[in-house]
Amino acid sequence: MSYIRFGLMVLTSTVVMFVLMYLNTYAWEHLFFSETRTYMAIMMGATMAVIMLAYMLGMYSNKRLNIAIFLGAVIVFALSLWLVRSQVTVSGPSYMRAMIPHHSIAVMTSERAQIRDPRVRKLADEIIAAQRREIAEMRHLIAEVSFGNVVESIYQDPPAEPGTVENALSNTLISQLDLAPMPEAEADQVLEAAASCRFNRSPETDPVLWASEGGAAAMKLNGVLIALETAAEPQEGAATFSAPGTTVTVRTLGDEADWRQKAELVFELDQGLSVGYRGFYDCSQN
Repeated sequence: MSYIRFGLMVLTSTVVMFVLMYLNTYAWEHLFFSETRTYMAIMMGATMAVIMLAYMLGMYSNKRLNIAIFLGAVIVFALSLWLVRSQVTVSGPSYMRAMIPHHSIAVMTSERAQIRDPRVRKLADEIIAAQRREIAEMRHLIAEVSFGNVVESIYQDPPAEPGTVENALSNTLISQLDLAPMPEAEADQVLEAAASCRFNRSPETDPVLWASEGGAAAMKLNGVLIALETAAEPQEGAATFSAPGTTVTVRTLGDEADWRQKAELVFELDQGLSVGYRGFYDCSQN
């Protein structure tokens, strides 16, 4: 057997292992290239080269080349392991591209595991909701940071102070507020007209924003259903809604849209909190 064929086998195995690492993601829109997974595949390919050559050593007679392959594989393994462990080449966007498939695995296992205990089911549902929200937020931040929109600071809650349990229960941490998914039945409680548009962070979840043809919209914040009104003259591909203390802006992505994301929503509070998501905005009739 030729050394060229051996090299092709190792290369093929490495590529196949890289692809296989994505098979446990939950949805196609969660597939992003990952530097870390690339290094992991190369590390496994180097390991495969050592194991394959050791088992087939009798088929390869060039001792010097065999030693070179063993040493080269060890060096590649060590370098790949260092790159994985140090993350020295991983920037902010690369980090998020790696985290989205990782979060997707958590969604898949949490949703499909055969859980009977209601406490474990509640924990799994909380993980699903958190991971889907963070995936949508990371899609937004990948675009922001990749285009150079890097901020110097973000909203921070005031320092903790001594108090009572009653104080704790009445205290709202602004930095942890987030739009919650809401079914249409809840949106109907605050919308006078039937909803015709909706923004979903994930196709599998309820929308976080419902809007009607009359210009009104609805969202759920901290367990409260809030009515929003159109804040400005609508621009092509964009809409802005507001209520005292908050503004929500939705825009379609146009040329930036792909199978992962069609629209962007930015939720802002007057106190300084701002968070964005990329997902799907549909204005078709129910």
